[in-house]
Amino acid sequence: MDMMQFQRQTTQLAMTQRMQESLRILQMSNADLADYLTAQALENPCLEVRVPEGASVAPALPSRGIQAGLDRDAFATVEGQPPSLLAHVEAQIDLAFFDPGDRRTALAFAEALEPSGWLGQPVSEVAAAAEVEEEEALVILERLQALEPAGLFARSLAECLALQLEDLGLLTWELRTMLDHLPLLAEGRIADLARRCDCEPEHIRENLALIRSLSPKPGEAFAADRTPIQPPDVRVLRGPEGWEVELTRAQLPRIRVSEAGDTGDRQADAWLARARSQARWLERAVERRQATLLRTAVCLVRHQADFLDQGPRALRPLSMEEVALELDLHPSTISRATATRLIETPRGLIPLRAFFSRSVSSDGPEAPQSQDALMALVREIIAREDRTKPFSDDAIVKQAKLAGAVLARRTVTKYRETLGIPSSYDRKRAAAAA
Repeated sequence: MDMMQFQRQTTQLAMTQRMQESLRILQMSNADLADYLTAQALENPCLEVRVPEGASVAPALPSRGIQAGLDRDAFATVEGQPPSLLAHVEAQIDLAFFDPGDRRTALAFAEALEPSGWLGQPVSEVAAAAEVEEEEALVILERLQALEPAGLFARSLAECLALQLEDLGLLTWELRTMLDHLPLLAEGRIADLARRCDCEPEHIRENLALIRSLSPKPGEAFAADRTPIQPPDVRVLRGPEGWEVELTRAQLPRIRVSEAGDTGDRQADAWLARARSQARWLERAVERRQATLLRTAVCLVRHQADFLDQGPRALRPLSMEEVALELDLHPSTISRATATRLIETPRGLIPLRAFFSRSVSSDGPEAPQSQDALMALVREIIAREDRTKPFSDDAIVKQAKLAGAVLARRTVTKYRETLGIPSSYDRKRAAAAA
């Protein structure tokens, strides 16, 4: 075999320590930022930090999202909670994907995750959102399916279970065949499965016990994507020309860079110069954090003004990718800027990420619809039904059509289950027992 040497020039984004620190500052809550800056000030004589008194008390304006009169401890960031599914996945993506294009596609897949850990959108839609070919997106998906815990990013129950068995090194041809025929398993047709797997019924029962030990929804092991109880970072108010967005600066620590004079000692002056440079950089990093948060909030409010006026039914499809493109930022920057952020609105205190809504494609000529708006519609339809004659999922499809929304029956079932609403049979039985 002939050995050959050749050179290849590539371009890669190398994140410096300060870039990584800047991203961490962007994602910090106000309370975390105050703690971080206070710790930095203890080591840097050129950095002075003043934390506002009562920074953790209730917001000045009344909010229906939280009760008034709670003490400062009630608004402290909740510690010890497991990370959300999205935060867990994004952390792994940062470590596993170094190419900017691959990371962008991976984050598009992360945004399409359901709380169960399954992929909630077809690969073709995710590929279109990330502006890559479907074949390229499938390669990224295969890499994402190797993340922990096994079973994430599955497109079906069979694939979810297969990923977990493969991770355990237990995925045999027999088990693969069983997963390919899950309807037979659900119907208890053990003999039919045994014939298809060319094995004894006892082996099917043994494999069934193994399958039942797996998690059909690995995403539920993580905390719901709740925002810790804390004062709002942003406030939106009705102004003379429409909605106006402002930062709640009263909760922010204040930074002052000390311009200490030279001491006459060369080494001491050099150390002070480095400390002063670090303090100025921290000051600029905090300013960039606030500017990014405000730009993002303004963009979200501009796109979802109808949501503030009319409620969840008026939510429009909006992804982090669209906002990032409009603001000329990376989607991961938008993700960090909106993580754990609260916005105070006339409708109450809500997570800033509530302004994002996944797009649901329609089978007909209608424009894409917002998933959150459709879920709100399903909730409204069920809320106004006759409790003694509840709507079936087929009836909800018809009611939604009258309201101008196109829904498939299986989609209604999925939304109803996500909302924790029982079937029409169970609702009727509960009404009879009441």
